[in-house]
Amino acid sequence: MNDRVYDAGFFRENADRIRDLIADELERTRNREGKVLVQKPIDEILRELDFDRLVAEGKGDLAALARVYLANCNRLRHPRYLGHQVAIPMIPSMFADLLNGMANNGMAVYEMGPAGSAVEKGVIRWMLRKLGWSEGDGILTHGGSLGNLSALLAARARIYPESWNDGMPAGAVILASDIAHYSVERAAAILGLGRGNVVKVPVDGALRIHVESLRRIFAEQVEAGREVLAVVANAGATANGAIDPLREIGDFCWNEGLWLHVDGAHAAAALLSPKHRPLLDGIELADSITWDTHKLLATSALACATLFRDKGTLEGTYEQHAPYLYSEGEKPGEDLSLKTFECTKAPIGLKLFFNLAVVGEAGLAEHVDRLFDQTRRFYGLIAARPGFECFGPPQSNILLFRCGSDSALQDRIRRKLVLDGDFYITRATVRRDSWLRLVIQNPFTEDSDIVALADRVEQLAKELLST
Repeated sequence: MNDRVYDAGFFRENADRIRDLIADELERTRNREGKVLVQKPIDEILRELDFDRLVAEGKGDLAALARVYLANCNRLRHPRYLGHQVAIPMIPSMFADLLNGMANNGMAVYEMGPAGSAVEKGVIRWMLRKLGWSEGDGILTHGGSLGNLSALLAARARIYPESWNDGMPAGAVILASDIAHYSVERAAAILGLGRGNVVKVPVDGALRIHVESLRRIFAEQVEAGREVLAVVANAGATANGAIDPLREIGDFCWNEGLWLHVDGAHAAAALLSPKHRPLLDGIELADSITWDTHKLLATSALACATLFRDKGTLEGTYEQHAPYLYSEGEKPGEDLSLKTFECTKAPIGLKLFFNLAVVGEAGLAEHVDRLFDQTRRFYGLIAARPGFECFGPPQSNILLFRCGSDSALQDRIRRKLVLDGDFYITRATVRRDSWLRLVIQNPFTEDSDIVALADRVEQLAKELLST
């Protein structure tokens, strides 16, 4: 056995070299050096890593491998990365990942990970305070998809308390925004409802739930003898960052006794901002909320909170017999696995806590404000440009635009941008039309970057149309 890979000396030797490599990457990307992304064939990257030989023989140079790996990554820290809803992590959260990698404490029961369990409890309490929920509860999960599933499991437990043992009865449906994240349909399938029982609610021109349509569809379901398990609203829809009229939806659900789940994975971070908190007016009426920290709270992935207004919700959601974890007759303490789908779980709350510990609530609020304000400014730049069109004013930090009106052209432009690698943007299909999509996550993206992008898009449009 090679004991060297457990030695402090081995760590120091490699940590110093990889530290310098990471520091160089931080500086180079901040200075806009190099490509934003490089798209090579998978087998070419594996050859650069010398994957097969090293797997068979070992003796790899970790710093050299790290260099190859970073060279083939999307460079999120480059100011011209405008791609997906993934944060540019603040450096404190990176150190949280390093500590977790060393300590490797799971958190199924408190004694396995006391520090991580305590931090998670603190983070949840802090988030609940931001919602004004003094008697709520919550859990951290590895991502918003699992967060949405956790929330809908809790809704199922309230409405069908025997479903854990007996399964779902026929006739249950979920009412969700027409542009709800695909994880809602996945959760319905996993819960036993089937994706076909997610009833889509039409949205308005800004892709926000049309409340009158919600009322009509609910009445139709009741008349047909179906029971509504939950209503799912958006606070930061994936397509365009849309925030549903949460106050109206919340009042309706409250009056009808319906479980309201708000998928706030993206934009719930506006809760921290006095300036942008009004965008979420009524979110406190929800029964459950998902809120990612790896989107607008600048942590590394993955980390999501699933929050509940009722303190007792999670106590009845899961049932388990695990004598290898819980002794017979022992009163459970702060054992997190009693409240979550996951058993072994990383101390993901440490990422957010470290960010908060360094910049504080005000620092994270300033970060959210900066990204929202940048997006509105960039909207003005693009909307005023001849030949360009924006889908509408941004509701958070996501902006849809296009050059010309031909959908196929937008897709060809984006594909060429990806292959060139000087910018990284994504796309969205809205009502069968393709739009180019910017997600503003980098606080160092400037007006000049957006002007350069628009220039390149315009140039590509002319070249592609001519051919």
